[in-house]
Amino acid sequence: MLTLQFFKQGALSIFELTPNLKHFLKVSTINSKCHPLSTSSSLSFRYETMAQPPNKRVLVKLLKNGAFESAHFTQCLVDELSPGCADGVCSCVVDLDGASLLISPPQTDKHLVKLKHPPFCPFHALTKEEIARLPEEINNRGMDCGAAVILESGNGHILLIRRAEHLRTFPGIWVPAGGHIEPDETLSSAGLRELHEETGLTITEDMCTSPVSILAVWESVFPPKLSLGQPKRHHAVVYLHARLKPEFTSTSLEVKVNMDPEEVGACAWFDRSKVKAIVASREDEGNKDEGDSSDIPELFSALIIDKNKQQVAGQLEFADLLKTAREDKDQRGRVSTGTKFALEEWLTLT
Repeated sequence: MLTLQFFKQGALSIFELTPNLKHFLKVSTINSKCHPLSTSSSLSFRYETMAQPPNKRVLVKLLKNGAFESAHFTQCLVDELSPGCADGVCSCVVDLDGASLLISPPQTDKHLVKLKHPPFCPFHALTKEEIARLPEEINNRGMDCGAAVILESGNGHILLIRRAEHLRTFPGIWVPAGGHIEPDETLSSAGLRELHEETGLTITEDMCTSPVSILAVWESVFPPKLSLGQPKRHHAVVYLHARLKPEFTSTSLEVKVNMDPEEVGACAWFDRSKVKAIVASREDEGNKDEGDSSDIPELFSALIIDKNKQQVAGQLEFADLLKTAREDKDQRGRVSTGTKFALEEWLTLT
């Protein structure tokens, strides 16, 4: 038997929980840190982190022949919008409409953003025979979307998180805070909600110097290369830019960080010189810009989730951030390819 009580803040209290539901619920204590489920005490959980039924997913739709059509799992967005594109980047128009992320070719009266995929994009290389071998549940799942926030502090530092090691996709990889979009959310509300859930930071639009804006869109696939296995996930990740007012410095915000150990393994703030060094570590085959090595430190400061799931201050090797996805092996500790693209776009703003 399951007894639920709604509270004003949208949290639920679990008094009795059947074993069959344990698999689907992600619970958290009052301080928002997640722990394994226990039925012996009253716990609260974030209902938005429950397994989402298919009709709750926000999927990508492409404008074709004057109408928006659901994007197929195996479609390459860049190829669809810019056939024959040599550098893997094109311009597009992005909008969020209820349960759909709408992507269309450039239009003269619309704000354009860059859409990019890596040179090793699996869907750019898939053959008809390889598509036919995909499991039916994967081939027919459509294309998901997500929102990630390039959070710029008042003193010009960027917050990145390292995904927890136990996550199914991109474990141990550095990215901005972000995740899924819920139906009827705006892109900014989705991004800021995910930021709060992963880091504990509550950022509102009135803390920003201007409205949260779309910085770029990345076509993300997991695994990222065919040599690592058949594609299992396909997303259009909308990178947002939130620039905070001067009083919200990285130092003042760091003391408010309360990471979710179920989602995050570490987080750190990076100044402009460190961002440049990260971006210089190129993903292009045979083309790696080493940048100015004098600006690359051996270590950088971070907040880390230790083996006891406690948040502690520590230092990590900066060289790990410069690893790339070009090698056919696990490169945990690297910055994701899409994040480098978004950071490169951020560098052009200032």
